[in-house]
Amino acid sequence: MYTPKNKIKTGLVAGPNEFIDSNNNSYTGPYYKLASGVIQSGEYPGKGENKYIFPVGPLTPQPDDIPPPIPSLTTTSIPPLFPTVKDYEQGIFIRYFSKKRNEYLFDELTKDQYTTLNNTANPNYNVYKPFNIKWMLTGSVQTVSDYNRYTIKNAEEQEKVYGLDEYLKMNYTQYYK
Repeated sequence: MYTPKNKIKTGLVAGPNEFIDSNNNSYTGPYYKLASGVIQSGEYPGKGENKYIFPVGPLTPQPDDIPPPIPSLTTTSIPPLFPTVKDYEQGIFIRYFSKKRNEYLFDELTKDQYTTLNNTANPNYNVYKPFNIKWMLTGSVQTVSDYNRYTIKNAEEQEKVYGLDEYLKMNYTQYYK
């Protein structure tokens, strides 16, 4: 995917213990940053192997350094990951997500999972950032697409959850009717 030069900050160099890669290995060397907040190794896109790298930040230590899992569904709950008839009547669907705070890992949650995770007393709260967005379901295809694209970009900026657009595969008309 093409990214305009004015949307890329190059000439950056990572020092020891500043960044890690997706395998939790320390990364040192040149990197660049996209306007979306995504950071990748290399001098610029297309030069060398451009891997996602992540800033090393303070985390609450967990036993054996393994983060606790996101609360799982119980067998009695029905995951409301799909819009209901009432949602289509209203034209809006609330979608719930979490992002691992030190990585670009996202997960879509049920409302119950979101409520449980969105409690500062929950130990998962320090590892995963819960957030939600309003997702438009009805209207003209262009209006729905534009609204949902704006909603994603706004969430990325306001909630600092960069990469949500890529996680959702830029499918702005998902669930559209």
